[in-house]
Amino acid sequence: MQAFIDASSNCTRGRPLDGPDAWLRFAPWLAAGLLAFTFIPLMGEITTGDLIATTLLVLFVVTAVMLPWSRMPAWVQALPPLLPFAMEIAIRLSHDSAIIAYTPVTLLPVFWFALYGTRGQLLISVAAVGIVYAVPSPAVDGGAYPITVPIAAVLWMAVAGISGFSISELVRQREDLAVSLDRMARTDALTGLPNRRAWDEALEGELARANRSGSPVCTALLDLDHFKEFNDLNGHPAGDSHLREAAMVWKSRLRSADLIARYGGEEFAVLLTATDAMQAQDVIETLRACVPDDETVSAGVAQWDGVESGAELLIRADRALYEAKRNGRNRTIAIHAPRFAPGELTTAPELA
Repeated sequence: MQAFIDASSNCTRGRPLDGPDAWLRFAPWLAAGLLAFTFIPLMGEITTGDLIATTLLVLFVVTAVMLPWSRMPAWVQALPPLLPFAMEIAIRLSHDSAIIAYTPVTLLPVFWFALYGTRGQLLISVAAVGIVYAVPSPAVDGGAYPITVPIAAVLWMAVAGISGFSISELVRQREDLAVSLDRMARTDALTGLPNRRAWDEALEGELARANRSGSPVCTALLDLDHFKEFNDLNGHPAGDSHLREAAMVWKSRLRSADLIARYGGEEFAVLLTATDAMQAQDVIETLRACVPDDETVSAGVAQWDGVESGAELLIRADRALYEAKRNGRNRTIAIHAPRFAPGELTTAPELA
């Protein structure tokens, strides 16, 4: 059951047949359909409708398992779950509807679309339930159409609608909650910037893209100078406000393709895409020039060497930051080579 829940959670709404867990999502519905078919022989003689329904069941399984759903439009994925309605109509046309054990299967598409489909698909499935139950059975009173048939159709459609849309709303609330929790887990509560976890994920992803494209990537670490003294002098609320203001200003100065994250305390990490060390140094100097309250910042920049991991790249940026602080703070130092050495450091002039 837990595996089924996990598989259900890891799919895109409207495209449940995509991905490696599609079979696991599909299996319970298939099992329910097969269980219903085991009762068909109990209804008496096997009819043409039964054979049609069986053929549709085979088609249902083959299409769900064999077709390349990821390369097809999303609406095509709604067709296999709709086949049970056609099966039900085929059986109802040849059996007394009052004794058809297959009847509850018409709710399976409703539950399927409630979990995985769009609201439009769910509405269509609910309407299909009413259509199926409105079809008169020739086996009843010579094909008469008693008043109980449309009443049953309306009642089943109402039950299907209430159940389906209630499930759908619960699922959507769960999805919204998962998105909210994921955003919170990757966001720094004080500054609203991505946190260290989000930074680590973004850095590894960007290095993978840069490895394919061959474009340069730089990381930088910025540390507010004498921040402890700022807090002691102005108080921690002022320090928090200072961090928020710096984060907002720096984020506004960067491109949408770049990333700035709060790495910890008064330290911020910057990811600059398609940027070499010299260009990155200029960008960081721009950020240093707009610190609120005329405070100063020390920064270290490192360019990816095309081989090292994200953690190794960040270690080199941290070494450059340490060198900037050791040389008097209020400056940017960039490392151009993959190994740290004094001759590989360049220092940007201090800002007035």
